[in-house]
Amino acid sequence: MKIDSMVREVHSNLTPYTCQLADMPVEEIKQVLGLDVVYKLSFNENPLGPSNKAIEVMKKEVERLNYYPNSAGESVIAKIAEMEGVNSSNIILANGADEMIIMIAQTFLNPKDEVIIPKLTFVQYLASTHLMGATPIITPMKEDLGIDLHAILEQITEKTKIIFLCNPNNPTGKIIPYQELKLFLEQVPEDVIVVVDEAYHEYVDSNDYASAVDVIKKMKNVFVIRTFSKIYALAAARIGYGIGAVEVVNAIQRVRPPFNVNSVAQAGALASLEDAEHRIAAKKFNEEGKSLLYKGFRDMNLNYIETNGNFVYVDIGKESKGIFQQLALKGIIVRDLSGYGLTTSLRISIGTKEELDAFLKVMNELVV
Repeated sequence: MKIDSMVREVHSNLTPYTCQLADMPVEEIKQVLGLDVVYKLSFNENPLGPSNKAIEVMKKEVERLNYYPNSAGESVIAKIAEMEGVNSSNIILANGADEMIIMIAQTFLNPKDEVIIPKLTFVQYLASTHLMGATPIITPMKEDLGIDLHAILEQITEKTKIIFLCNPNNPTGKIIPYQELKLFLEQVPEDVIVVVDEAYHEYVDSNDYASAVDVIKKMKNVFVIRTFSKIYALAAARIGYGIGAVEVVNAIQRVRPPFNVNSVAQAGALASLEDAEHRIAAKKFNEEGKSLLYKGFRDMNLNYIETNGNFVYVDIGKESKGIFQQLALKGIIVRDLSGYGLTTSLRISIGTKEELDAFLKVMNELVV
């Protein structure tokens, strides 16, 4: 059997997901490193954990695993619609934000279409573009590592089908100010889909920010992605959603697998949306962690970016790959950004005080 001649033409451009050290679960990292204690600060996970109310209903739902879930997730969708001020027909559920990105690509992209992606952003946009055999157009960042909307506008052609924007952006935590975003969207042709990934929306702490959901009623080519993996701490449950014009949602429904979001995830998501106290507590927890990291970086005279996510970007002024390895030997796992060409930069997820204190202690030994 000649597999190479049987697979799709784009297959050679696709890279299978393999767990590097920074991507492994904590227990696996312990085994690899031979350590009893490991602090994982690489995956932007919420260390506070899910809402107790979510855990309670998810446990009950486990007893009903012999039944198929509601295919559309109507109860979750109805609650999201109520909270966001849109109709249920404007919302579609996905098996995490990653599947939402993939379904968008499957719905709209043909070979020879172009997709505009900022250079420093979430890698799934590029992977999904390659999946469909489309051409990625990578645009430069601003000098301060913000997304350069003018550079994106300059790259729009008749071949452009999708523009991906991560707001707040991963891995910098920077936002696109709402007035700048609105002006940009008004200049994008209506036959180009602008996907605004708001995975970290609930963590934002800036008066200049507003969700792109606000423009969906007027601009049918704008589509917003959200997730329950971050502030709601349901990363392992795999549930996210998209908000957009009915026409766009209906188009994506054609490629959505039936039962793509399981019943346990749906139950947890609904309970999480109804637990405002947990959401407030998670944001407060995150703010305290941010302050701890900011102070630590200032004490070390390191340049960092004030974040609107649950992670902090820092330039350590030294080759980051080596620092990553030395931190790992101490059981502290962070995200090395060398793969983006940022060879002196790390992204640190905001963990518990114990985790962040341990990280800062070792960093002081390595960079000061």
